[in-house]
Amino acid sequence: MTTATTAIRRASRGIERYGLAAFTKEVALRGARPALTPLAAVRLRRVADRTHGVEALLDLTFGFDALGVRIAPLQSRHELSLLLHELEQQPPRRMLEIGTANGGSLFPFARVAAPDAHIISVDLPHGRFGGGYPRYKVPLYRAFARRSQRLDLIRADSHAPETVARVRELLGGEPLDFLFIDGDHTYDGVKADFESYSQLVRPGGLVGFHDISAPVSAERLDGADVFQSGDVPRYWQEVRAGRDARELVDPSLGGCFGIGILRL
Repeated sequence: MTTATTAIRRASRGIERYGLAAFTKEVALRGARPALTPLAAVRLRRVADRTHGVEALLDLTFGFDALGVRIAPLQSRHELSLLLHELEQQPPRRMLEIGTANGGSLFPFARVAAPDAHIISVDLPHGRFGGGYPRYKVPLYRAFARRSQRLDLIRADSHAPETVARVRELLGGEPLDFLFIDGDHTYDGVKADFESYSQLVRPGGLVGFHDISAPVSAERLDGADVFQSGDVPRYWQEVRAGRDARELVDPSLGGCFGIGILRL
């Protein structure tokens, strides 16, 4: 299939899904996003600083659209809400997210974390489970954190030894309170992430896994063919055995997505 044919098919799907006017607007804004993103970051921080409570925070997360810049995650709001309410009970002071993509989970995680929290994001810029965010979005993601928090963004392969070493260096010997794994969805990939970074989590700390439910078709997700649960469900069933584990699964989605939580 040629590049032109692929582009035509994507355009046709976009017009069919969103309508011609909305699709045309999206195409027009796409080229301007690098210049518009810093302005969107200012707006997001201004609104976020006035937003309180998990549900209001999720309204902002899923509904934010400034100059065509959005942060809505490919997640169940119900599941994310349950997780955020749990984190809110004991706000993490140090947390790591593997797989940030559009930023829709990193943003509310930062906002429910402790006011002086240290937050680290590791995201692979390229590859099957990469392509999370371009460099021009860095100012937007920095606006996720409160002014008294510290946010470190690492655009690298989470499996690389130098990335693990970088995270250790940033933590400075302090343990994580919360680790969220939503990166490489292959069996070996999610296993490597857990084995490399769970040892940095304190006893009693939490490890979350996204996409623990069985795979679903693209049609089930209204054409969102970028979604893949991959081998996460299989690894989750293995890693949860014999551990303090819980599952947050939205019953209305028939098994789609799912968040698994381990307390170490």
